[in-house]
Amino acid sequence: MGKLGLLYFGRLEREKGFDAILQMIEMFGKEKKELPFEIFVFGDGSYADQLKSLTLTHKEVHYFGRQNLETIKRYIPNCQYCLMPSSFLETFGLTALTALSRGLPVIGFAKGGLAPFVAPELDLTLEYGRNDAEKLFHLIKKLPNAPLTKGVAKRGDLYSVQIRKEKFKTLAGPDVKKILLVSDFKNRIGGIESYILDAKDILESMGYQVELFGSKLPSGLRGKLMKYLGMLIAICNDRQGLRLFFKLRKYKFTRGGGPDLIRYHSVLRHLGWESIRWSQFFPAKKRMMYHDFGYVHPFPHALTHVHQIKTPFTLKHFLQSANTRNPLKLLAVLFKYCSVALIKNQLKKRIDLHLVPSEFMTDIIHKSYKISPDKIKAFPHFIQN
Repeated sequence: MGKLGLLYFGRLEREKGFDAILQMIEMFGKEKKELPFEIFVFGDGSYADQLKSLTLTHKEVHYFGRQNLETIKRYIPNCQYCLMPSSFLETFGLTALTALSRGLPVIGFAKGGLAPFVAPELDLTLEYGRNDAEKLFHLIKKLPNAPLTKGVAKRGDLYSVQIRKEKFKTLAGPDVKKILLVSDFKNRIGGIESYILDAKDILESMGYQVELFGSKLPSGLRGKLMKYLGMLIAICNDRQGLRLFFKLRKYKFTRGGGPDLIRYHSVLRHLGWESIRWSQFFPAKKRMMYHDFGYVHPFPHALTHVHQIKTPFTLKHFLQSANTRNPLKLLAVLFKYCSVALIKNQLKKRIDLHLVPSEFMTDIIHKSYKISPDKIKAFPHFIQN
C-alpha cells in the first residue's frame, strides 16, 4: 500500500493554519527523515519560501504554487485527506466543501463555518496537543492509509450549483431580471472576488442580466496602499458613492429602467457607506452578503471563538474586542469603528434582506446590528466546479 496522501490548497498564511502544517512536517522529520505521507500543496503566501526549503529536505513535500482548480483536481486521486487546520473562525468552509465534494474528508477544527464539514474523528478541537501543530501531528499519526470515503461526497449535495440557483430564485422573487453586484474590488484577488465572478457566470446562465460595480485593485505598491488604507478611504469615499449613483442612472436610461436587485458583497475595504446611501434613490431590492467578520470585529483574522465578538455593536464593545493597549492599533480600531458604524447605519436603513453564508452567523448579525431575525437568511456558498 502506498503512502498516505495529504492535500492543501489555499493561502499559505498563519490565519489558514499553514504554520501548523510546516511545524507538523518538521516534527515528523525529526522522528524519521522519510515522511510517512506525501503532501501536495497549492497556493501562495508568506510561508512559500519556508515550504520551498522543506521540498529540498523532504522528497515527499510537493509544492506547486498557486494553481486553478482544474490543475488541483488532477492530484486528488493521490490524496486521502484535505488539510484545513486553521484555528481561526471561518464564515464558511468553501475549501472544505470543494474537497468533500470530490471525496476527500477534511481535517480541521469543527467550529464556525467549518463545523458542518469536519467529521468528529478528524476534528482537531478534540485532539491532544499543546498547540495546533502537535494536534495535527498526533491526528495524522492515527490516520489509516485508505479511509472510508463512502458518502463523503454526498455531504456536498446541499451546496450544489443547482440548489443554489433554486434558492436564489426563491429569495429574489419572480420580478427580478436585472442585477447589479457591488463589491470593493472586482478583479480576482481573493475569495470574495472569485465568488462574485463565479456567481455572475451562474446568474447569467440562468437568464439574468448581470453587471458588476467596483474598482480594479492595481498591482504593486499602489494596490498595497489601497488595501492598507482601505478603512480610511471608505470613511470619506464619496467619489465611489457618486460613481455608483451615476452608474445606476446610466443603467436606468440605457436599460429601460434600473436594476431590479442591487446586491452588496463588500463595501468595507474601499467603497464605504456612501455606496449604500446613494442607492436610496433607486427602487431596486437591496441585499447585503456578509462574507467576513470585519463588520463585527476589528481584527477578523484573529478570531478563534464566537464569544470574542462583543455584541451589540458599540464603540465600547469594539474596543474591548480589539484586546490591545497599543496606541497605534487603538487608533486604527477607532478609524475602523467609524467606518463600520457609518456602514451599519446605512445597512439598517437601506437593506431589505441580510444574507449570511452560514447559519451560525445569523445570530451574530442579529445581536450585533439589532436586525430582526426574519430579515436575515442563510445563503451558503456553492461547490466550485
